[in-house]
Amino acid sequence: MITTVCMNPCYDKTASLTSLKPGEVNRLKDVRVDIGGKAINVAIVLRRLGVEADCIGCLGEADESSFLQLLQKEDVALSYIRVPGQVRTNLKLLDDESHSVTEFNEPGPTLSPEDLNAFIELLKAKTVDSSCVVFSGRLPIGCESTTYQQCMNALKGKKCVLDAAGKSLLHGIKEKPYFVKPNLPEMEAIMNRELRTLRSLRDAALFLMEYGAQNVIISMGKYGAMYTNGQKTLFAPALQVEARSTVGAGDAMIGGVLMGLDKGAPMEEAFRYGIAAGAASVMTDGTQLLRPDDFHALVPKVTVQEV
Repeated sequence: MITTVCMNPCYDKTASLTSLKPGEVNRLKDVRVDIGGKAINVAIVLRRLGVEADCIGCLGEADESSFLQLLQKEDVALSYIRVPGQVRTNLKLLDDESHSVTEFNEPGPTLSPEDLNAFIELLKAKTVDSSCVVFSGRLPIGCESTTYQQCMNALKGKKCVLDAAGKSLLHGIKEKPYFVKPNLPEMEAIMNRELRTLRSLRDAALFLMEYGAQNVIISMGKYGAMYTNGQKTLFAPALQVEARSTVGAGDAMIGGVLMGLDKGAPMEEAFRYGIAAGAASVMTDGTQLLRPDDFHALVPKVTVQEV
């Protein structure tokens, strides 16, 4: 069992329009609402790829029932604490003319220190039989940047994966997660400079390993992805697919890697599954994540080279 941790889930409302006109009335079309949150996305991808996965999170008590009904359709079990407020809604507007995505993300409910303590106790109780625990996504208001570090510290001996940004990432990797998956902008923000060569990316990844990460994957969108364990560094160019939406591609990549690890593949081979899963995800509209058939068709097309 793989358990994902989504402390700030959301509704992803996706709509398209002919051309976004700031300051004017914009007519939306093709509006759809999906459940979201990075760790929930990872759990959904795992389930679609045949891996047993569940999720732990926090839900605003005002609309928990409607959220659970949507989640039930994906066959993902959610254990959670109730917190005051509503599940946040993130609006994603797809501009048909520019093919760009503009996002408006709500902050979500606030967690008190008592809520956080209750969450950590739930986390410890629900991950006893988990082979891996994935921490991913934005923290709720009220949570310090050390929150993921606190959570992983409470799970001593568990294999953990961390997908976070900024101080949350730098604090979290002190707990030696099995792998971390920042994207290119997140790595550039940490290093405070542009990273435009494979060597500079490798050096940045090694910097994270000095902090404690055991393995590092850097996702770079249309430029591909890089993996290193400190001894070997691999680069995989992006697969050439028809990109419909990049939303959730990084989450799908984590799901693909974890699927490979669950099958007993070494990390280097699991990296290939991650590349295929990320590419399969961008082939779907909005926030719909990957289709298993697309994923399996793409796996043989992944190429990697040592850096």
